[in-house]
Amino acid sequence: MKFGNHVLLVVILASLCRSADAVCRIPDHFLGDYYSIDHGIELRTLINEKSMTNEALHTTNCEQYEVINGTEDAQGRYDIKLIVHNEDADCYHCFQMHHRTVNVVQYLQTSCISRRTIVADLKSLCAQIHPHADIYTMFRIAVKTVNCRGTFEGTYQFTYETDFGGGGICDNPNSIISACQEPGSVYVDNQVFRMRFAKCVEVPSSLDRDIRFQCMGSWNDDRGNIYSAMADIGRDQYRERFRCMLTRRDQELDNSLRFALSRWASCSSLKTPYEGPIRLLLKPVLSGLQFVAPTCLLPMNFTGSWYTSGEYDTNVTINRTHLYFKTGYSMYAYRETIFTCIMHRDQRYLVQVVTVGRCEMDYMCFHFLPRHQSIIRWRLSKPISTNVFRGSIEENLERAFRQVCTWSSFRYEGQKTDWIYRYFLLNPPTPFPCPIQGRYSFTQHGLPEEWYYTRVRGITERPRHNIDCKQYTSELKSCPNNPTKIFIDVEYCATLDHTGKPIGEYEIADREMICAGYWQEDMKSYLITYDDEDPMSSFRCWVYERSDWRKIGMMRSSSPLCSPVQTAWTDKSEEWASLQLQLTESERLFDSCPQNYDPGTDPWAKPTKIRVLGTTFHSANWPLLAYLLAACVTAIVATTLCCVCNRFKSVICGTAAKA
Repeated sequence: MKFGNHVLLVVILASLCRSADAVCRIPDHFLGDYYSIDHGIELRTLINEKSMTNEALHTTNCEQYEVINGTEDAQGRYDIKLIVHNEDADCYHCFQMHHRTVNVVQYLQTSCISRRTIVADLKSLCAQIHPHADIYTMFRIAVKTVNCRGTFEGTYQFTYETDFGGGGICDNPNSIISACQEPGSVYVDNQVFRMRFAKCVEVPSSLDRDIRFQCMGSWNDDRGNIYSAMADIGRDQYRERFRCMLTRRDQELDNSLRFALSRWASCSSLKTPYEGPIRLLLKPVLSGLQFVAPTCLLPMNFTGSWYTSGEYDTNVTINRTHLYFKTGYSMYAYRETIFTCIMHRDQRYLVQVVTVGRCEMDYMCFHFLPRHQSIIRWRLSKPISTNVFRGSIEENLERAFRQVCTWSSFRYEGQKTDWIYRYFLLNPPTPFPCPIQGRYSFTQHGLPEEWYYTRVRGITERPRHNIDCKQYTSELKSCPNNPTKIFIDVEYCATLDHTGKPIGEYEIADREMICAGYWQEDMKSYLITYDDEDPMSSFRCWVYERSDWRKIGMMRSSSPLCSPVQTAWTDKSEEWASLQLQLTESERLFDSCPQNYDPGTDPWAKPTKIRVLGTTFHSANWPLLAYLLAACVTAIVATTLCCVCNRFKSVICGTAAKA
């Protein structure tokens, strides 16, 4: 009976082998000549369609394989479980092979299992791979071309420490990684990067070495680690030529990244960015060629710290020669962009643009309108690489200005003729008199979660104070005693006492918004307000319009950005509306809050004006105003004298009347 079972097993295995010989063919993306270190032993593995051969396996033939579900990539490459037959030892191996890049294959394997103990089933054999077994890495000896952008792009300064030679952190500003690829280049610059280790005198284990690495590709594991493989072109020994590097995206560092770098051709020594033979801390920097001397000046009143509506979470600092953009794109990382003034003509400024840590240098052109209130309106042209312009500096700049600052370059879409201005907002803004003055009641329209609600700074909502309020109403006001602010109170006590004065003298507004500036563009009036207690954004854009003498419509956008599709009378979110207010003038006898409306047609006008029934008198019209006042006074005096003369019939009065 025991002999019969052995015969049956041999028959089954033989049939499987014949079947495997007919169909088993190792997929093409695993084929090649590889180097690896397996249990401390250096191996050179040759994989062809039918077999795997190295010093440990000798010759193994492909028996069968199975595709691991869910591993296929965009190029149709996938991971497999492979059974091979070791002819010399007459046993079977299961390899779980992972295709990482065109140059890297990682694998797990079982020990060699003899015919007598094997269960002739791929699933059963490969189940013997321990889930926590070490994974080994094979590097392709004849490296295929890989773009370095997935590994490194830009210029970085780094500090490093090693776990050999005494340790210690070496922080030398000359330790630089330079990975600058020319877009579309077919040359080797897209395939290699340089890593300069500078020596620190106080750190014995520090290095003095300039390494040129060829990129072999990058991949992610299921724990969020990012691995990269590269080849040191200057090394002949395979053990020292191939390297592995590990990092993660979710690092809580101030615009820096930690990496762990292996010393030898193995990735198994890298566990986290903090654990590895060589530990690096990278920070983006400018390269020496990117420092450009400014050759023109920006307007003096542009200097300061600004908020821009053009990009999310961006702060702008402007001095006489530079614009500095700091854009946050995560909690711990940000991008720094520097615009250097090169040339200007009328209101167009040619600038050279560099981003810290990036290799590109571009020319762009700003078209600035003169600053008004706390606002600078501007447009920006399309970027053009500085490599396009050759020749002397003077010819270069002239050509760059003519090409970059042409009026058509401010339109990103060739067929679109609209010129949309973006703007900088002084942060925090300088308050200016609001364009809407007076006292109004209002109604709110739009999503209820965007409405204004009563905010009581205390424990209970009622009673607020010891007064008997008979009527509550809404109130929006901007009065001469504080003309730079708009006060909004959703529940204002409108009850008056016996003299006609309000009894709610302790009322506190729910919202206080500072008017940062306003203007009119495309027949629409825009207002920018600032409220540091706004949970969405401190700056908000409003579109406002007066329908008659007492009614005004105001629409608030969902962000500081003003859109051309906004109108003052809509509450639809697809038209950028988050809230729409309809105001009705409601000034009372003792409010001392006269109505005024400025559509913003001339935002550069000085705020000090005298307004009489809608007519604006500037300081230049004071002589005319004085003449009119003198004429009025003379007429009143003459009329009074005549009345006195007629009443008393005196000679003096008669004489005065004749005069």
